[in-house]
Amino acid sequence: MSDLRYAFRTLRKSPGFTLVALLTLGLGIGANAAIFSVVQGVLLRPLPYQEPERLVRLFHTHAEQGVMDGAFSPQDFDDLTRELAGPRSPWERLGAYWFTAGHSGMTLTGEGEPRRLEAAMVGAGFFPTLGVEAARGRTLRPEENVPGADRVVMLSDRLWRRSFGADPRIVGGTLRLDGEAFTVAGVMPPSFQFPAREVDVWAPISLIAEDDIPHRRALRWMHVVGRLRPGTNLERAGAQTDALLARLAAAYPDSNEGWSAARLVRLHEALVGDVRPALVVLLAAVAGVLLIACANLANLLLARATTRGRELAVRAALGAGRRRLVRQLLIESVLLALAGGALGLLLAVWGVDALVALAAGDLPRPDEVRPDAGVVAFTFVLSLLTGLAFGLLPAFRASRLDDLHGVLKEGGRGGGGGRGRSLARNGLIVAETALAVVLLVGAGLMLRSFSSLLHVDPGFRAENVLSLSLTFPDTTDAEPGRLVAVRDEVVRRVEALPGVIAAGGAKTLPLAGGGEPYGYTVPGRSGALAEVQPQAGVFIVTPGYFRALGIPVLAGRAFTDRDGEEQPVIVVNRALARQVWPGEPAVGKALMLGEYRLEIVGVVGDVRSAGLAADPGSAVYIPSTLAPRSTMKLFVRTASDPLALAGAVRETIWQVDRDLPISDIAALPQVVAADVARPRFLSVLLALFGALALTLAAVGLYGVVAYGVGQRTHEIGIRMALGAGRGRVLRGVVGQGMRWTLLGLALGLAGAFAATRLLAGLLFGVAPTDAVTFAGVALLLAAAAALASWVPARRAAATDPLTALRSE
Repeated sequence: MSDLRYAFRTLRKSPGFTLVALLTLGLGIGANAAIFSVVQGVLLRPLPYQEPERLVRLFHTHAEQGVMDGAFSPQDFDDLTRELAGPRSPWERLGAYWFTAGHSGMTLTGEGEPRRLEAAMVGAGFFPTLGVEAARGRTLRPEENVPGADRVVMLSDRLWRRSFGADPRIVGGTLRLDGEAFTVAGVMPPSFQFPAREVDVWAPISLIAEDDIPHRRALRWMHVVGRLRPGTNLERAGAQTDALLARLAAAYPDSNEGWSAARLVRLHEALVGDVRPALVVLLAAVAGVLLIACANLANLLLARATTRGRELAVRAALGAGRRRLVRQLLIESVLLALAGGALGLLLAVWGVDALVALAAGDLPRPDEVRPDAGVVAFTFVLSLLTGLAFGLLPAFRASRLDDLHGVLKEGGRGGGGGRGRSLARNGLIVAETALAVVLLVGAGLMLRSFSSLLHVDPGFRAENVLSLSLTFPDTTDAEPGRLVAVRDEVVRRVEALPGVIAAGGAKTLPLAGGGEPYGYTVPGRSGALAEVQPQAGVFIVTPGYFRALGIPVLAGRAFTDRDGEEQPVIVVNRALARQVWPGEPAVGKALMLGEYRLEIVGVVGDVRSAGLAADPGSAVYIPSTLAPRSTMKLFVRTASDPLALAGAVRETIWQVDRDLPISDIAALPQVVAADVARPRFLSVLLALFGALALTLAAVGLYGVVAYGVGQRTHEIGIRMALGAGRGRVLRGVVGQGMRWTLLGLALGLAGAFAATRLLAGLLFGVAPTDAVTFAGVALLLAAAAALASWVPARRAAATDPLTALRSE
């Protein structure tokens, strides 16, 4: 306690040093605490299900087609559940579901404006497999997952609170969904957000009729999650599942040939696995920043210990042993680190919200990201370790009082100093320079990668385009043709609005997916294309789609209003045309999609439908008249700001049908921005950490050079008195600082060459060993080091020899 009180007094007497140290530690520890909050919430916190370690995602694979994350057909899933239901099965339960954001929805009416709810269609084993119960009411029963008894839903906690005011009476009540009355069985807990946090309701999968998604063995659309029996490992479960799938492939060669294996992934890994590398890189980056901060503070304490030489000598003369002196100095360091950790924790509380906002919804499990007791404990331990890390070396160096009498006689100037302490300070500069180089190279690579991604041509023009989602009533059985008539009337009226240039619709958003996969054949073609049926993404579009999105027509023509009524025609993209008819015109030729022969009337440019980082695959566009869909993304190209017309577009649509739900209204550039949310998140954070590392390294070098100039004032005065010019003094001081910087730069470039290979999977359009990035970082850091050395060198060159000598 005596040492602690003394440490308080010592730090209070040096407010400048204490403030600089607290800010440095607060930024370093705060950044680590904020990133750890994300890592803990996303990667470390277990899923909120019963025994989540036994939950597994099953993916149907086809090695020859390169499909490693395929779904299962309803028939294959039924065979799986039937064959793997015995007591010797590795599976305790299997559950199926179907969810595609923006497509698997239900229309809510009778509660104000019509709304489109995101719906997950789930099988009878879904909730029992996950081991979750309703927070209010109950979950769906197996007998409710059959046609005729399946008008029942579960509500998400978010929907229950936002739309129904958390009214408990909603349980057991009814909602009008898709024009029919559904009973609300229960409300799920807030922590349950599977298969996605966007889900508003869970409904029986039996609601998916044959007309919605054909129930054929060759059509795989069911996602499967399983619960392993206690004590069963993935290898055994995988072997038995593969054996069954191989038998199915042999029994049904027309539909299952090649689909003879499954890939099993722990559910937690399946949910967060793709973001793990980015978070690990960020955690390593903030650790590097903290190490640089520790090196800076160690240098400050080494310099400060020199001025405290007399104080430490007096304590030693009064009987304090070296252990006592080290303990005193370490208590000061740890006290400083704990105070910096408290400041860092406050910064982290604010920083976590900023991180989640920066991720723009692309971070899995964002509701789990929060500073909690685990983050506080991490920050406390990290602060203790930080205090020891930057305090040990200065404490041991300062407590070495070999010439106690000399120190007392000199009055503390240089006590315990000498060549050893100078080497320690310079060694710390080398270390923090090397770390800064590694961080700056990583940040530079990510920024170049992000820039390359932004310069990719998506294949369409997003500027001045309004995007919104529509759901039309499915009346194909009761009133054939009404869906098409309502859709066409909506598009016609919207296109007639003042300020609208073109309007068109499709089932999906650009960059949101590769279309509906269909195999195709070429009539009369033999060879490879006949032996292995290739696949193309099929997009169902209205005639104005290409004009609204600015997709160029390269040959032939786009669709007209009469296409589909007289003859079945299609438009293909350039990638498919080049693959099937290299060097030949594709217009006028035909493709077979299933049993349908479709004539090609146009070729359009390639659109990167699966994302900016993905190559555009083969695409076939079908007029919406041939294959009407109840959901549509409407794109409206305007002459000015598209959001300014959003209200007029909405009112025009409701003039056609007041019950049409409209959702996801946004300017199309926002869709493009969302596609690069994750690389932007990583690039911005690495750039911030790199800038902080550069600043700390430059400040550290400045401090060492300035301290050296202060210690050599007498020597510099003598040199100048003997004829050394200011230029020579300037070059000598700058050269001394640059010598250690260049050594750290060389070590850092070597370390970056090895470390940045870990970034290979996160980069786009740039190599991990990109010479431009390495050279740019070297020049930047050398320039910063030269500036940091030049400022104290200029002061040294301005020294008056007589004043310097007289002060001695």
